[in-house]
Amino acid sequence: MFSPGKKNWIKKFFSLVQQEEINLTASFHQTEDNHEELLRELCEHTGILYGVPNKQLYTETYVGSATRNEKLQVLLFESLLFIDRLQQNGSFNEEQFIARVIDFYQIKAHGFDKKWHHLISKMEETNHLESFLSDRIKVHSSYSMKNFWFNHLTNGFLYLDLIQFYRSGEKGKPKDQEQYNEWVEAILTLITSINYIHPEAEKFFDQTMFKNLTLSAELPNESINKIKIGAEQDKNQRKAIEIIMSEPMLAVYTFHFLVFLYHEYPSELFTDDSFLHKFGKLIGLSEEQTTEVFWECRKSMSEHSSEFYHLVTESESKILTTHLSRKYYRILGRNKDRLVQELKESKELVYLVRQSTVRELTPEEKEKVKTQSMDLMKSVPSIGIYLIPGGALWLPLVLKLIPDLLPSAFKENEVEEKK
Repeated sequence: MFSPGKKNWIKKFFSLVQQEEINLTASFHQTEDNHEELLRELCEHTGILYGVPNKQLYTETYVGSATRNEKLQVLLFESLLFIDRLQQNGSFNEEQFIARVIDFYQIKAHGFDKKWHHLISKMEETNHLESFLSDRIKVHSSYSMKNFWFNHLTNGFLYLDLIQFYRSGEKGKPKDQEQYNEWVEAILTLITSINYIHPEAEKFFDQTMFKNLTLSAELPNESINKIKIGAEQDKNQRKAIEIIMSEPMLAVYTFHFLVFLYHEYPSELFTDDSFLHKFGKLIGLSEEQTTEVFWECRKSMSEHSSEFYHLVTESESKILTTHLSRKYYRILGRNKDRLVQELKESKELVYLVRQSTVRELTPEEKEKVKTQSMDLMKSVPSIGIYLIPGGALWLPLVLKLIPDLLPSAFKENEVEEKK
């Protein structure tokens, strides 16, 4: 039994890893050249980018009865583990990983002086980490807000922890709180400035959700008030843009949250001249990135929240499917060579695909094609990340693309359809 809400859940997690009940490479390989892109897509599709535990990385089948907060603290832990394995080129050492996370967050055991820290048992270290993660995912507020967003989003700035942990690399640098606060202030300044620059956008702005974001910042009230007042000034806006553009992942994250804050903005108004497009360009995003992020956010709203479902109309759903299909084809295309290599090693799959061009496959053969195609996708990092539960949209796209990827020798029996 794995119970993230109870003591020793981290030890239990690693016990399940040792027993091979949790496979750290089950969801995707970690050999993608562009680690930043892989990390961004990971955070986007698990939901931690928004502070929402939509999907677990390794424990999806173990957290069914867990609360939202319990799932989120496990997801934060899994994301840190994922980053650590990226930095260690896929290798893994439990004790070293725990030590790196503790050093990063500068977690100190209560009642122990630092010079005695080496005497603390490994069990106590993981217990302190559990307590810290449980607290880290919460929004600390002096008053209660009984509404959907407050309960659903929890800490909206967890992704900044992951950026800093990733940037800390093997040097083991601790979390830079000064830089963290600078990032938070820049994000809040730019988001606040939008309604000053584009007053027509204010009616679509979710004030409650923004309140949650400001609470997540954990800044003093005077800092928040200073941001609100200073957001109108050009010099503060320029400084915020400079800070955000200095970290590519931060720029994409900021735009993600902006789209979320304007979830009531009609999709048909999302054009090259819209304020959202202009904002994306302002912080250095390409037109392709801006469009991709917008539709990924709408996808997240429609898939993972009953509260959001009504916001995506039938016509928007059709547009959403079109945009996402284009993106997935693009990712498949980028991995064409690797897919071809994997196909060469999947003789039965190639045989069945060849047969499908000249005859109808049996139900058993179709099931084999489905199973082996899913295994094929898992072998490619950029694709495998979408196979975290919920990524079934990939299958028909890959099956449609496979015949075009096959070398000409594999197509010798292909029959051209009569027009």
